Amino acid sequence: MRVGAHILALTFAAAPLAADEAPSGLSVDLHEVLYEVQPYSEELWAIIRLLAPGLAEAENDPQDDLDWACGHYAAEAVDNAPEPPTQIVVQIMDRVVPRGVPDPEAVQVFASYTFENDSCIWESF
Repeated sequence: MRVGAHILALTFAAAPLAADEAPSGLSVDLHEVLYEVQPYSEELWAIIRLLAPGLAEAENDPQDDLDWACGHYAAEAVDNAPEPPTQIVVQIMDRVVPRGVPDPEAVQVFASYTFENDSCIWESF
């Protein structure tokens, strides 16, 4: 029996890329893309982790930014996956937080998607 997810690959961007601007105007940087095999189901998930230092001060609903991030980064994440992921999780955080480690000081937002026909389809967590 497995207790936690297994991380298969850390990132497809080894060096920081220039910041992108999300629809809200928030500046976001791709921090990493992780591939995790989920316990019990054995499904592969792609976790797209973005750093947005201004997230804590943002006043807009983050859903548009999450949807944009999936559309912007998911195709490459899927192409680089060892097998087609069943789920894409987009995480935007105001500071780097190790995956799975709680940080009450951090502001983080998450959304889950499936990826079909080169499109992100929002899924309820």
